[in-house]
Order: sequence, then C-alpha cells, then structure tokens
Amino acid sequence: MRSFLSTPPEATLESPDYAIIAMVQGSLGEPGVTLGTKGRCRFCGQTEPRAFRNVAHTLPEAFGNKWVTSLDECDACNARFGTFDDALVKSMGAILTVGGTQGKGNKVRQTGRSDGPASIRHRIVDGKRLISMRANGTPFAEHFGVNRKTGELVFRIPGGTERFIPARAYKALVKMALALLPADALPNFTKIIAWLHSTDDDLLPHMIVGISFSIIGNSPPLLAAALLRRTSGNRDTPCMLFVTTMGSVCLQIVLTRRHGLRVPE
Repeated sequence: MRSFLSTPPEATLESPDYAIIAMVQGSLGEPGVTLGTKGRCRFCGQTEPRAFRNVAHTLPEAFGNKWVTSLDECDACNARFGTFDDALVKSMGAILTVGGTQGKGNKVRQTGRSDGPASIRHRIVDGKRLISMRANGTPFAEHFGVNRKTGELVFRIPGGTERFIPARAYKALVKMALALLPADALPNFTKIIAWLHSTDDDLLPHMIVGISFSIIGNSPPLLAAALLRRTSGNRDTPCMLFVTTMGSVCLQIVLTRRHGLRVPE
C-alpha cells in the first residue's frame, strides 16, 4: 500500500475559477492507496487503537473501489457511513447493474426482485454479456417502442424500485469529500461533520447532485476523486466542489461548511 499526499503537483484544471486541492486515483493493476494517518478519526476524534481494526473504504466498495482506503476513519464511523453508502447504491442500482459495475466479491449488483414490479439482470453466459430487463403487470407497449425519426429502439424500465433515504445517499457523497479534505481545513467543517453524525434525514435545499454515466457495457476498473476550491473572487460560484468518477458513474456535489446553507460561501 502507498500513502497519498494531497495536491499532486501535476494536477491541473482548465478553469479560471477552481483549482484542485486534493485528488486520489485507483485502478486495476496499480498499488493500493491509503489516505490519512492512523491513530485519530477525522470524523469523531476517536484515538483508541482498538477502534481502527476494520478496513475503511474511502469510496464505496459497491461502486468498484478496491484500491482507496482511509486510515483515519474509525470502525464506529465506518459502520455508520455504511448505511449512507447503502442508500447511495440503492439510489443508483439500475445504473450499476446495467453498467456492469463489479462491487463486493467482484459481483455485479442485480436490481429488483424477479417477482417485483421490475427487475434488471446483468450476467455473463458462455463468455457473453447478457443484460435482461423485466416488468410485471404492465403492458409491453409501455416499455418498448421505436423512434421513427432516428430508427432507434427505445426500452423503458422502472429503475427506482428500491426504497432509500435521499439525505443518507447525499451524506455518502459528503463523507467522501471530507475524506479528501486536507487535515488543516477540517476545523472549518465541524458543522457539516456534526450533521453526518446526526439522525437528521430531512432533505435540505442544497442537496443537488450532478450525475453522468455510461449505461451499457463493462464498467472500467478504475476510479478518481477530486476536491476543488474556488480561486477567483466570483461569489456566485460555490467555495468547494467534489467530483468523483467510479467505473462508469460520475458524481458531483457542492461541499459547504454548514449543512443548511442555500447560497455559495
């Protein structure tokens, strides 16, 4: 394993407003990456050595992360954050299934129950990729059509068949961003860290997530995450941005110091 130092000197961003302050990458065939220093949890301040026995994945293992882990995340926080990761996975289950993301145990997550309203399956049969979608109790015409202008076949299948708590899914992204934050900046984010530990599951005004993804195919075994800070005096843009690409999925949020903030800091 190798430790990662924030702000690699080669990192650049073609933007007049932002600069990368921390970045991490991992991929198949590369050595693992560890963040932080073991001995004190950056999320709760825990210092008991016995509280750091488990492996804490910086980015969710279900999104294909097998390479990037955090030394400064205690077992209790890791268990709590696992419920956030679960909500994030459920919110994007169909994307992970169709995209072929290999999560825990190198298995592709399957979406929905076979006897439920809809299900999506991604399997390898005789060396060939097979993606199947099934809807129960609705007319076939509602799920299949032809775009006569382009000649494209159109398939429609309900993807959001699993219940999840949106605030917890958002907390998963906030936790990832804070895991990359330079240690000397953590005191400025005590309120948002406290919110991670709260039982507040209410939706908040700034919970907007930018998502892009590649739908069909074999999700590439790689990931990257970056934290960007505003460098210009443009107060109409957010102070910090967090963006991550995990396999075929790209996610972006605004990182604020206070969980209820409505405007850029």
